Amino acid sequence: MRALFVFILTPLLSLCLHAQNWPVQVSTQLVPPFSGYLNDYASPNNDNLRIYLTLTDFSLPSYNVKLKFKLTGNNITIQSKSWYYAGPFTLEPGVPLLISGADLSGMINQNNLDYTGITTQQYNQTKVLPEGFYTISVIAYDFQNPLNVQVSNEATTQAWMMLCDPPLISLPLCGSEVTITNPQQLTFSWSPLNMSAPSSALGHEYLFELWEVMPPNNAPGNVVASTAPIYSTTTILTILNYGIAEPPLQPGWTYVWRVRAYDLEGRELFRNNGYSQICTFTWGNNNNLLGNLANLTLTAQALTHRQARCMWDSNAVYTSYHLEYRKINTANWFPVNTTRSSERITSLEPQTTYEAQVHGIFSNGDDGPWSNIVTFTTPAQALLNCGESSPPPSIQNFSPLTQATTGMLWQVGQFEMSVTSLSNMSHPNGLYTGMGKMIMPLGITLNCSFSNIQIGTDMVMYNGEVKAVTEGVGSWLTQWNLYNWMSTVDFNYEGEIDSVYVVNGQIIIVGDSGQTTIQNYTPPFTIQSSDGTMYTVNADGSVTIENPIPHIALSAQQKNVYRNALALIRNENSPGVISQFESDYENKKQAINSQWATDYGMSWSNPSQPSSNSNVVVYMTVLSYDSANVIQQPTTNELEVKQAEFALIRAKVCRAFAKPNPSDFDFDLLANFLTMGGMPSHLYIAQQLNSGGDEQVITEEVKLAIYRLIDDVLYKKMYTAPSPR
Repeated sequence: MRALFVFILTPLLSLCLHAQNWPVQVSTQLVPPFSGYLNDYASPNNDNLRIYLTLTDFSLPSYNVKLKFKLTGNNITIQSKSWYYAGPFTLEPGVPLLISGADLSGMINQNNLDYTGITTQQYNQTKVLPEGFYTISVIAYDFQNPLNVQVSNEATTQAWMMLCDPPLISLPLCGSEVTITNPQQLTFSWSPLNMSAPSSALGHEYLFELWEVMPPNNAPGNVVASTAPIYSTTTILTILNYGIAEPPLQPGWTYVWRVRAYDLEGRELFRNNGYSQICTFTWGNNNNLLGNLANLTLTAQALTHRQARCMWDSNAVYTSYHLEYRKINTANWFPVNTTRSSERITSLEPQTTYEAQVHGIFSNGDDGPWSNIVTFTTPAQALLNCGESSPPPSIQNFSPLTQATTGMLWQVGQFEMSVTSLSNMSHPNGLYTGMGKMIMPLGITLNCSFSNIQIGTDMVMYNGEVKAVTEGVGSWLTQWNLYNWMSTVDFNYEGEIDSVYVVNGQIIIVGDSGQTTIQNYTPPFTIQSSDGTMYTVNADGSVTIENPIPHIALSAQQKNVYRNALALIRNENSPGVISQFESDYENKKQAINSQWATDYGMSWSNPSQPSSNSNVVVYMTVLSYDSANVIQQPTTNELEVKQAEFALIRAKVCRAFAKPNPSDFDFDLLANFLTMGGMPSHLYIAQQLNSGGDEQVITEEVKLAIYRLIDDVLYKKMYTAPSPR
């Protein structure tokens, strides 16, 4: 008997010794899409995993084999237990045997498998494998032999195990407006994306959820995460009819919905836990519901050459209104949002035709229909003859301007003032402090300052005082610095500066004079220390540092030309000449004071003696008003007083600048900032001298160039608004 046992094994062992001559050939095939849940492949009628066995030894009428299974990938190994074999499977020579579906149930049953890299508990919780690339292998063994006698090749196949995609929302379209139906009827539909997966044959359902978006500007994701749905239900269908039995939808409201696919046995077969994307739609709009009741009728009329009033019928269905106006035949509309049923439009242009339209805004943020378009034309700006005046505006009509912005045009008596800066942007009683520019009878723009003046919604000043500002002569002669004027310095710091930086929108200067804070400024803002170093604060808060003006080496002859030119200027502006200018200015000032007191109820005043104040102030306390918003034409006296003031200041500045003994700093100032012939003056002087030019003629040219430079910076200093401090 023992000999017979050896005899029977010998042919089989001989066959198995040669890899090329396995008595059984095994091949595996995995058909996509691939499921990450092994039991899916053992479902009845499922043939996504196929194993083919073929007996190639025709000397045997039949042969029984047993199989072992192994899956590897993602640092995970799942394989048949050492003692377990699937089978027997009976093979006939040359006849392939297909094993799939229910035939695989024993081989891939979790009780017959060992797990490495993932625990059985983890597998039982999710009942799927992590997504990734895996290799499946199968080997056949001799069924009758108690030893592990391999009788086939190792058949392998690779696959990307994946989860199923969640449903794809179809209707209603995301972000769409759905037409209201009566009675309520709305169809929701979605498309399943797992029908070709092995798990599709298993049971699954859909969870439908619907939320209302409140408040209207709330993000859909926040709504889903933080509120309960107004309606939810489960279904096995991919369509849901939302009718009169479900919660009613509100016209004009926005809703968000989603669908979740889930396995009835709790398997995590879907990505994103089975949730579709969230989708919004709007249930019609209030216009559909209200019809003509949502319409507004607009009227408009011009009030002055700068203002107009628009009025429309108030409608309780709206919480606010959006008004737009523009000059006719132009493209850009100017918006105004309000909760009132009328609005005053300001800062218009005289003799100009405008058009306007308005629509309401519902509580959910939706827009109502546009009203009719109306047109109106502002009148021309009236002219007032000297001596004419008009009564002040009635305080009974006063309504305070509670919000103000730069660029507004305010009526100050007979004059218009453009607001250039404000210390406060709001006040319940309409009180404001800041600076502006006023159109004056002199034909120029006069820089102004004001403090706690009271402004109404009609843009008229009802109470307060506006001061016209020019630079003081006394200050110029005691603290003059032509370099500052030419370099456009916004702030002079007494002493040397250690550091300049910006904190919370404020400029902080630290130096010899302690810490200085500048709150209101417009970048680029330039600061100069006593040693001439310049600090420029840029719009982004950075600070650029520039050293004092560079020293330029000049020849003795170049210095002599500068020195002689300054001497000519000093002689031409002698104390006697300045005295004549002072007398002429005082006479002109008395004449204008008399005229303004009669014509406008104002006066031009100036301190009799130069002071250290940086500003000479013209107090223009409004004594009379004009409801027609008029402006006067300049008179001869008004023009002559300004010319006399300029001549006096020019003479004093020229004499102060033209020192009898100029220093190296004065020479450097002229060499760096004075230009002649399109080049720095020191190069022009050297060029003319080298070409044989007459020194006296060159000196006269330099004198005229210095006059032009002083005239330029002096005009900018007198007629440019000072920077707010």
